[in-house]
Amino acid sequence: MSQTFTHLISDCDGVLLDTEAIAFEVLQRELAASLPGIDVAAAILPRLGLTLDALLADIARHHPLSLSASDIEQLRDTVEGEVAERLQLIPGVAAAMAAVPLPRAVVSNSAGHRVRAALDKTGLAPLFEGRVFCADEVGAAKPDPALYLAASQAFGVAPQHCLVVEDSVTGVRAAVAAGMTVLGFTGAGHVADGQSDKLLACGACTTFDDMQRLPELVALLCQHNKQ
Repeated sequence: MSQTFTHLISDCDGVLLDTEAIAFEVLQRELAASLPGIDVAAAILPRLGLTLDALLADIARHHPLSLSASDIEQLRDTVEGEVAERLQLIPGVAAAMAAVPLPRAVVSNSAGHRVRAALDKTGLAPLFEGRVFCADEVGAAKPDPALYLAASQAFGVAPQHCLVVEDSVTGVRAAVAAGMTVLGFTGAGHVADGQSDKLLACGACTTFDDMQRLPELVALLCQHNKQ
């Protein structure tokens, strides 16, 4: 008999908070002058989910993008400022998370102070009881599986007992590499056509675009895994 799932781990931006669309909009606006003649949206969109530094470095490997350290810090402040000002929840996420009868954690490539402030502001913080694991604090960023492994270690369970909700290819790859089962969420404001296929291709077991379905999907997977 298979072991059941006992814990739920969620990404933050694009799963709990509909912030990736805001970051996408700000990055397009701010990088347009630095990438003349380039489809800036097409350069940014597939890299959402990476840290800002990794996103910019990867764009620079394929396009003539040159930003100083001060430029990057100013861009980071602009993105984080607008995201914080326009913060909004994924519709139905608070009720959906509360209806999943498993201990929960958040794993994010965003800065820990920003994630905690956002969870506090939106009222989601009590659902996770302080279990927040962020790249700047763990010392590794997705697609490295270390963030997810840190969460399972803190829970005191093997990775295969953890279900993960992710919206990005970067995040799905990290969770799969950690040995976890992933539900791909495609209902955030930034999601483009074809994202479901991309998440499935890199290891998500299924995808869904309505957060109200989360409790049902978790229950079905838990039941299936018991058989």
